[in-house]
Amino acid sequence: MEPEPRITCPHPTPGGRVPVRFPAWVTWAAFGVGLTGAISLRLILVAKAYDPDLIRLFWYIGVCGNMLFFLFRSYITQRRRRVILSLDLPAKLQDEARLCPEDYEALRYLVASLMASKERWNYFVISAFSLAAIAWDLWWHAR
Repeated sequence: MEPEPRITCPHPTPGGRVPVRFPAWVTWAAFGVGLTGAISLRLILVAKAYDPDLIRLFWYIGVCGNMLFFLFRSYITQRRRRVILSLDLPAKLQDEARLCPEDYEALRYLVASLMASKERWNYFVISAFSLAAIAWDLWWHAR
């Protein structure tokens, strides 16, 4: 049986290639900035009780950290979306069309990007600190 000929991509992605993934340290840095922002906002309650002068500092760290984190997340989402749309991957998958090498490169990028994402950890830590902040506030006001 003869191997099937390679499929060529009729419409390569802009720039001729799929984006390169960020190094791991960039993902961890974004994760750290996001967590710092989220935790800082929850520490406002503690600062209010113990050192009100810290409220403004925690507020700025929290808001700036969240802003930077969500700008980065928005950028990553836009990169993924651009790859998906430029290669018309939804239609190819719907039609079960054969994929060209660039399609496979794009799918490897998308899967690796999703697997490297620290979103699930971010959501877990933010939820845990939110519950801790609520519990602390209820305890503080009940005593």
